[in-house]
Amino acid sequence: MDVFEPQGLHYFTAGEVRYLDRLELYKTEKPYEVTFLPVNVTQPGARCSNLSLKSWSVELRDFSAYRQSFSTDIQGFELDVFPTSLSVSELKDLGPVESRYHTESKAYLQKKYDAKKVFIFDTTIREAERPSSDSGVLLKNQQILGPSTDCHVDQSPNSVRRRVQHLFPNEAEYLLRRRVRVINIWRPLVWPCHTNPLAMCDWRSTTPQDYTASDHKTPVWEGESLQVYHNPAHQWWFAKEMKEDDVLLIKMYDSEAEKSNGDIAMCTPHCSFDWNDPSKLLQLRQSIEVRALVFS
Repeated sequence: MDVFEPQGLHYFTAGEVRYLDRLELYKTEKPYEVTFLPVNVTQPGARCSNLSLKSWSVELRDFSAYRQSFSTDIQGFELDVFPTSLSVSELKDLGPVESRYHTESKAYLQKKYDAKKVFIFDTTIREAERPSSDSGVLLKNQQILGPSTDCHVDQSPNSVRRRVQHLFPNEAEYLLRRRVRVINIWRPLVWPCHTNPLAMCDWRSTTPQDYTASDHKTPVWEGESLQVYHNPAHQWWFAKEMKEDDVLLIKMYDSEAEKSNGDIAMCTPHCSFDWNDPSKLLQLRQSIEVRALVFS
């Protein structure tokens, strides 16, 4: 499948992306990650993960000036404008985030995707460096996380369907007959974002063999994500010049893609990356991301 090649693209950079290793282990043991201590395991040295990751050097291209040529339907991600009434300090506080930002995000997604129903099921605030004085800093009972450094997709198709059934037991059958998408709205809280910026892989440059299901267990949900194997054909993009009202829309799942014969993007492998650009300024990354089920 051909990928988009904008004319006059003016910025390329090199970066490091961590992919899952192609180990024999994963033929007999499913990849997994547990994001809390396995307190119910009595044996010492209990593993929280069997993920083996390797860094690969990749070329990343800036699509800031070509936002009109990217969409969640085609590449799996896009750069859009979504103003918010919240200040940066309010966007770090789950109180106003849940009472106001979620409301704004739902209205934005309903209009953007002509959605009949939008449900936000997760919010994550990230900082490039955690405060060294306390490794367990909590934000209104929610941990402030560092940037995610492994190439992944947040939810597998099976996990999305299970989440819909869990959240809407009385409506699930009806909702799953509609078009179901999972869209993440990613917003930087500093501009520009130079440290650990977010990178997205053009879905059309991937193959089904690049993905493998991985159990992802948190204190509140036992989910399944997709880990990604390295493929030299992958085409990586990032938005170098995001402004205050800019957001990245990143698709994690689309039921319509499962029956489109490849014409609609299914998902977007993504991660933060180490920017090997000696000219960059050290503006530490801060960001907020909401994850939403979008029913059209």
